[in-house]
Amino acid sequence: MLSPRDLEKFSRKLGKMLGSGIPLVASLELLAREDADSEISKALEKVVSKLKEGYTFSSCLAMYPGIFTEVYVAMVKASELQGRLDHGMIEIADGCADGTIEPGNGSDEIDETVMSPDEENLKIIKMLNQIISDAVKEKMNRVVCKPERDHVKLLVASGNHLEHRETFDKGTYDRLTARVKLMSALDIGERQLPQDGRILVKVESEMVDIRVQLVPTVFGEQIMLFFSRPDEKMPALERIFTDKAQKEMFERLVQNQKSGLIVFAGPHGSGKTTTLDVATAQLNDGSRVIFEIGRIYKSPAGISCIQVRPHIGMTMVNSIRTAVRSEPEVMVIEDFCEEEVALECFKAANEGILVLTQMGARNTSEVFKQIFNLKVPPFLVYGGIAAVMFQVLARKLCPHCRKEVEFTTDDLFSMGLSDMKPGKYSDSCGCDKCNNSGYLGREAFYEIIVPDKNLKEAIIKGDNNEISLALESIQGTRLETRIRNYAENGHTSPREAARIRAILSLQAPV
Repeated sequence: MLSPRDLEKFSRKLGKMLGSGIPLVASLELLAREDADSEISKALEKVVSKLKEGYTFSSCLAMYPGIFTEVYVAMVKASELQGRLDHGMIEIADGCADGTIEPGNGSDEIDETVMSPDEENLKIIKMLNQIISDAVKEKMNRVVCKPERDHVKLLVASGNHLEHRETFDKGTYDRLTARVKLMSALDIGERQLPQDGRILVKVESEMVDIRVQLVPTVFGEQIMLFFSRPDEKMPALERIFTDKAQKEMFERLVQNQKSGLIVFAGPHGSGKTTTLDVATAQLNDGSRVIFEIGRIYKSPAGISCIQVRPHIGMTMVNSIRTAVRSEPEVMVIEDFCEEEVALECFKAANEGILVLTQMGARNTSEVFKQIFNLKVPPFLVYGGIAAVMFQVLARKLCPHCRKEVEFTTDDLFSMGLSDMKPGKYSDSCGCDKCNNSGYLGREAFYEIIVPDKNLKEAIIKGDNNEISLALESIQGTRLETRIRNYAENGHTSPREAARIRAILSLQAPV
């Protein structure tokens, strides 16, 4: 016979586990193993199975009317809809304790007929599977579900350009969100905090790694799905570095550098993560101990990955300190935007470890300004900085719709290209093959800065102006000039050159 105490204990434990950040399915599996002979534990196995098929928690409990009464199930359902299942289970436990909520007669008979009204969930499963399948087949790298006031837009992208694909009502989207959380082992009951997860699926014999990001917005949780292929080979260096001299410099830098900090920098969407991954792959030859630290979404063979989990105390700083104690040759740090993290990275770099990281920046000068804004002492930067690799991506003109356009002196001056001569230049037009963007493909441009004596002296002084002057003396042909030449040779448009120049010339905050 099931007692009110048993029901109270189950409800309270589940509420506390959900409140501590353990996902619903994992919590139920732990509770089922804890007391395998109890009536509730026997029911939980079937409940977990149905949850994985996409059914709601309340509808799964309703299958066992002999354990969970209609009142109990109704309160669970209300908590689900409010997005506060953890608090709701504690309130239900209090109701069991004071006799307000009573258990069933203890029968473990299953009534699966109650599941039939929830066929909408099966439709949601098929819908999400179709979204993922279409994204993989069309080589999409990103899918975004963007909530608005009275509907939700489904947007897809193969590059930086988002294309509207479909619109959902809010009810359908709530179920879709729950399914995504379930597949990525996230907390179904949490709606007010951002969550990051991972889905590993197979689509027509191809393994696909999906990074999941949920961001609370005014109109609901925004879902971001980022697609990568674990079996996908890194692009060849010749494809990334079209300039032979820069390719050779990159290879020497990565292979010969034994310690220090290499920062891969650039504006948003400049491809710095890809370059960082390529550098890591170059080092991953089996002769080094390599730790990768951050929100891990794929685990390459030969690399020890440390998953950052702040809610259990495994912060980025603690993870770096743990890795350093293991005396690795290389550490790859995902995030470099907090004071303590930056300090630990430079300490490791000064202790003989090669540290690779990335930073969002608009020019090389801003990289050093950000480092000093993170309060890293100049002596640590002086001894620790090995190189800064700054990059931008320029869009190539679509060969199917490009055309020659006359640009006057006033046209070029208004775009900030007064150093270009007036005349005919190739420009973007737009067609079906380039999604009417006028561009097809991108070309990467790099600046590889290895500190010389002048830059080192400026760094130890901590003077941003002297650092900028020292950088100018070792940059060689500036990126703005190289991109202007790229436009003059007809590979991109003056408008694209102006767009990039505007990004690079923005003054970084001191």
